[in-house]
Formats: sequence, C-alpha cells, structure tokens
Amino acid sequence: MKTSTKNKSYSYYLISLCLFLMGQFINAQEGMPLNSNYLIENGISPRVLDAAASELLQDGSFIQNLSITIALQDNSTRTYKTQIIYDPSFKDGKDIRFVVETGTFNKNEIKQLKKAIEKSHKMGRLSRKYLYDETSLKLISSNYNEQIISFKYSKDDIEPELQDIKKLTGKIHIVDGVLNKVVLSNTKPLSQGKSDYTKTVFYEKIETQKGYIVSYIEEKFRIKDIKYTMNFTTSDYKTSEGKTITWSGKENISEFLSQETAKDTVNVTLGWALPIWGKPATKLGYGLPRPIGLNAIVHTQESTLDFTGLGISLNDGKINPLNDLFDIEGSFLTENTTTYMVRSDVWIFPFLNVMGLVGTLDNSISGNLILDQELRETLVNLAPALGLNPADIPSQIPLNVDVTANLYGGGLTLAGGIDDVFFSANYQFILANVKEANTSTLVHSLLPLVGYRLPYDFNIMAGALGQFYDSDIKGFIETDTGDVLNYNVSFEPIVWNGLVGVYKGFGKHWDLLFQVGFGDRKTTTVQFGYRF
Repeated sequence: MKTSTKNKSYSYYLISLCLFLMGQFINAQEGMPLNSNYLIENGISPRVLDAAASELLQDGSFIQNLSITIALQDNSTRTYKTQIIYDPSFKDGKDIRFVVETGTFNKNEIKQLKKAIEKSHKMGRLSRKYLYDETSLKLISSNYNEQIISFKYSKDDIEPELQDIKKLTGKIHIVDGVLNKVVLSNTKPLSQGKSDYTKTVFYEKIETQKGYIVSYIEEKFRIKDIKYTMNFTTSDYKTSEGKTITWSGKENISEFLSQETAKDTVNVTLGWALPIWGKPATKLGYGLPRPIGLNAIVHTQESTLDFTGLGISLNDGKINPLNDLFDIEGSFLTENTTTYMVRSDVWIFPFLNVMGLVGTLDNSISGNLILDQELRETLVNLAPALGLNPADIPSQIPLNVDVTANLYGGGLTLAGGIDDVFFSANYQFILANVKEANTSTLVHSLLPLVGYRLPYDFNIMAGALGQFYDSDIKGFIETDTGDVLNYNVSFEPIVWNGLVGVYKGFGKHWDLLFQVGFGDRKTTTVQFGYRF
C-alpha cells in the first residue's frame, strides 16, 4: 500500500514536470510579435543592449566605482579600486577621468589602467545606436514571471573598439515585465587573448524619468592563466539636462574611496587627436566624418578639344610650325580618358582636408587635321607634274594616339555647412608621366560644390569641375613610301563643366560617391571609400 502511494506521488511529479516542460516549450516557440519585437512588447528600448556593449552609450553623465580583482597563478589575488567619471560637459564630452587613492597605484599601473580604459572606450560615444541584430531576438524561456530572450550583435558597421561584441551572444532577463539583466558570453576568442568571458549587466528601472540605467556590471575573463574580475557599480547619474537620478541602493554605495586619503585624478583622452578642434565642433552639433580615409576612384571623361598649334616634319627633320597650311579652326581632337586612382586623406581641421594620390591613366585621342583649302587645291594642281594622282591628295590627315600615364598628386579640401546645407571647394594637382612620349604634364583641377543632407546619410550635390593645363601631343604617321611623318599638336582643353552627384554613407566607415559631369566635357566619377 505504501509502495502504491509512493508510485502515485512519483507519477504526479512526472506528469507535473512534463506539463511544465511542455508549457516552457510552447511559450518558447511563440513567434515574433507582429510588426514589433520582444523588447518593444515589454516597453524596453533596444538602447539597453547598446549600454550592455558599452556603458558609455548611455545618455547623460555618471560615475562608476570599479573594483578590479586579479587572481594570479599562485592563487594569490590583488585588488584595485578606482572611480570612473563620464561627463559630457568635460573636455567636449569625449574624454573621461578616473580617480584613485594617492599611492595605491604605481606609475606603471596607472599607465596600464589608462591605456586599458582608452582602448576599451576610445570611440564609445561616437558609436551608432541600436548595435544589436533585431533578427536574432529569440524567446528561449518564458515561465511564471520571467522571460529569457537571446540575441546577438550586428555583424556590420561596428566600431573597431567594439569588434569583440560580434563574437558575443546575449541573454536578456525580464522579470515581471521589468528588465533585470543582460548576460553576455563569448562564442569565439576575443582580442588581447581573453577567454572564458562573461559580462552580466544589471539595470535599474527609473520610474520618475522613465527608462533604465546600468546600475551594476560584473565582468569576468581569463588571459592565459590569470583571472580577472571587474565590478562596476554606478554611484551617481545625471540626465543630459543635469537632473540627478535616484534609485534603490544608491546611498549605500556612494562612499567607495576613503574620504581621508588624498586622490589623484587622471584624464583619459578618447577618440582621435584629429581633426584639431574636432571635439568642440562635435559638441556644437556638427557631424564629422572619421579623420582618415582611403578611397578607390574611377574617373572617365570625354571632350572635344580645339587646336592651338601644329608642327610637322619628315623623318628626322626639325619640326616646323604649319598652322598656315591647315584649317586649324575646322580641325578637332576627341579625347577619351579613363583614370584609376587610390587616394588617402586626413582631416587636419574640421574644415580642412589634405590628400595624396597615385594612379594610372589610359588616354585615347582621335581627330582629323583638315588641310587648308587653298593649299589642297595647289597640291591637286601640281600633282600631275609631280607624278601623283590628284585623287590621292587627302583633304584631311587622321590622328589616332593612345597614351598611358602614371599619376602622382595631392590636394586639399575646404568644407563647411549650415544646418543640412554643406559646401566645399576641392583643389588637386596631378603630375602625369606619359610613358609613350617620355614627357610629363601637370594638371590642376578645382571642384566647388554645394549640397544638401537628406535622411539616412544620403546627400545630393551640384557644382562645377575646372581643369587647367596645356597639352602638347607628339606622334608620327608612317606613309606608304616608308617615310615617317612626325607631328606636334597643341590644343587647349575644356576648362569648366557642370557637375551633379550623390553620396551615400554606410555607417561611420564605408561610403559611396557617384558624380556625373555635363557640358562640353562629359565626366563620370565613382568613388568607394573607407574611413578610419
């Protein structure tokens, strides 16, 4: 009888467990909410996942108490304490500070800590919003009062300083509809040799202000045989408007460093040193590109050129000017040029960019030299006396020249803007070493533009392209008699043509530019670039 009762109890437990697991499975298999996602359905902004990747992506200013515990191979431990201050009003909002008790860190340890903070937060406040991959959200558990949702960060457009987050998988814990924590763990080895990585980010719901702040972080990892544990506790938080935020437990953690010990404050410079004055410009609301760029450019142009001079000789004779023998005004040259260039540039100031470039050029020139009408009539009349067929006297001499060149150059750009309207003026000089002619040509170009910024980092622009250079073409034609007819042709290029274009940025790094020129010179420019 006792055995039967015991078996029934086991059966009830087994049935209850099966029902529980079935409920878990059914709940976990719920489809993604229509036209929404699990975070939005719980009233949680995806910005909280940005803050899990880097606490600097929170709004406002805050102070974190950081305790670092290092477990060495001999089982001994070392503990360090510091206070980190994030304040947008300090140093244009791009730098941070940390405070230590005087004498607790030696110079080398201060240097290492400063370097670690700089490396981990270098571009933190410049990162874009919503770093997570929305398609990766998946409800993996839902029971009673807790939901657990897994996610991953986006594989694209991640700042170099946040590249490790692409190797992390995360779990969001929501308790009673309130965000409790996000747990991150690595799926691949991380930079600096980190392994066994876990990061638990706890959140505090702020009722008076609405939304969440990061209240506590526990970060653990191993580098070789040394274990690191880092505990970040938020001790003070102010909104972007300067309003102080209070939450449960804040008063209990305010005194982290000894009040009797002297303090040293160390400034950590975040972001690039360039452009100079870039941080004040950013604080004023100007969106600045990354300072260093590398671009691949393909440029084509077609134009009809006017002759300005002509010389000719036979075989090795001296070239003599023959402008009077040809109809210079009626003669023409058509030039087709394709240029391939690689250009690097750097923003020295927010309004000044300097650049250098190398490349190659393929140039095809074709046209006709029209003989002066009186000269041709004279030659036709003299042809029988010279034993020539009058019909063989041409009315024009064709010119077909293909040349290639190596390009070297540089330039600068002045730029500015008001609201969404921007303007720029680009100057370039290019030295073209023409292989076939063993000569060089210096080309100057000027490109003034005005444009308008549209949403989604899409810009439209219009302007003009000016090219300034004198061209001198030398070549030869082999006649049927075996003689070589040498020529020297000079022409004046088209100076200006109109220009329209579009620009599309893909995050903070990749961009694509397309421009079309119209008028007496037809041009097409495609530029694909990456900014560091």
